[in-house]
Amino acid sequence: MKKYIFYTLFGLLFNCISTQAADLTSLPRFASLRHNQVNLRTGPGNRYPIMWVYQEKGYPVEIIDEYELWRQIREVDGTTGWIHRTQITGVRHALVLEECSLINAPRMDGKTVAIAQKGTIGRILKCPKNSDYCLLDFGSIKGWMAKNMFYGLYKGEIID
Repeated sequence: MKKYIFYTLFGLLFNCISTQAADLTSLPRFASLRHNQVNLRTGPGNRYPIMWVYQEKGYPVEIIDEYELWRQIREVDGTTGWIHRTQITGVRHALVLEECSLINAPRMDGKTVAIAQKGTIGRILKCPKNSDYCLLDFGSIKGWMAKNMFYGLYKGEIID
């Protein structure tokens, strides 16, 4: 009887752990490029041709599929391809979609601290619940930006 209880508890624990692990790798999900030079390939392997070479560390991409050590990604313009998992990080970044203000508070009447140019990449620090703004870090400047002004976040997503 004790053996049965042990195996049942072990099974429940293992099931809980694998469920949590599955949540960490759910699809689709956003990620960012880990290096300044990353090859986008036509298929999941080094034998596939390189379609594109990204040259911007932190560039946000959406992981839409996985095959062994490879991740199929989609970028802001809809381009899809495959990147080795070592070239991607879970650190979240944002790609500014058009020139906009970076403000000092997460509200419409916040004061402008900088103007973010289209194509600028910043690290997402926080996106509070029930807010239309996220706190972004652009290196020497941090500020709040409206969620609809950048790529790299799902609608309704919260980042603490």
